[in-house]
Amino acid sequence: MITRVGILGCGAIGMELAMVIDRGEIYGAKLVSLYDQDAKKAILIQRKISDSVPHYSNFKEFLSTEGMDLVIECASLQAARNLSTEVLQARLNLLMLSSGALADGEFFKKISRIAEENDSQLILPSGALGGVDAIRAVRHLLEEVVLTSTKPPKGLMGAPGFKEWENVDFTGPQVIFEGNALEAIQEFPANVNVGITLSLAGIGPENTKVKVIADPEARGNVHEIFAKGDFGVFRFRLENRPHITNPRTSYLAILSAIETLRSICGTGFRIGT
Repeated sequence: MITRVGILGCGAIGMELAMVIDRGEIYGAKLVSLYDQDAKKAILIQRKISDSVPHYSNFKEFLSTEGMDLVIECASLQAARNLSTEVLQARLNLLMLSSGALADGEFFKKISRIAEENDSQLILPSGALGGVDAIRAVRHLLEEVVLTSTKPPKGLMGAPGFKEWENVDFTGPQVIFEGNALEAIQEFPANVNVGITLSLAGIGPENTKVKVIADPEARGNVHEIFAKGDFGVFRFRLENRPHITNPRTSYLAILSAIETLRSICGTGFRIGT
């Protein structure tokens, strides 16, 4: 069975996903449509792939792509908030990379209800984190979950929560934020989607603690998870290289999306979900 995929958002991540699908590296996946409000980005991808895939800057036309059954959102938090409901209402499945959009509890309830009413799936990859399956397995026993994210300052540029630090000459690690996952995604919308993914797998955005550290010596994006409860204690540490064209995104986030798509499209043996 072929899964006909449309890509919503044609930046660095969209480009990489399109190329992987086009090269036939995901058995059962076929790229059938591209969307970006900036048509030039979609055209750039179209020129790099072997098959002729239509591109759109009109979202309703994109949703009307014949045979499309899965949309991969890899655009932005705002795009995920504004467009994901329409995807699900069109009875399409949605693989959402901008999980931070679900930090709003009311929006999360709304989109979950829409997915159920339209017999659609809303799927989140684990992104730049590991251990999410373990957190999900013990969610009913969790007492505390803490995520500490360390990034080079250049990877935090442009974030609202980094505005007062942009002209600082960092000489060592500096804690620039401490709060919960809900507050973190508001201050660092392009940097801590992982906090929302972790919180949705565990004890929720308001109860999941997040610390953001700027470190000029950091070679990549480092995420450390601490979790405890009646099951014991978990500690995970991931040292991820940033994507070559987007330092705000870990390369692992893209690899996770690819593996999730492979799981959706594949058959036979699998580990986890």
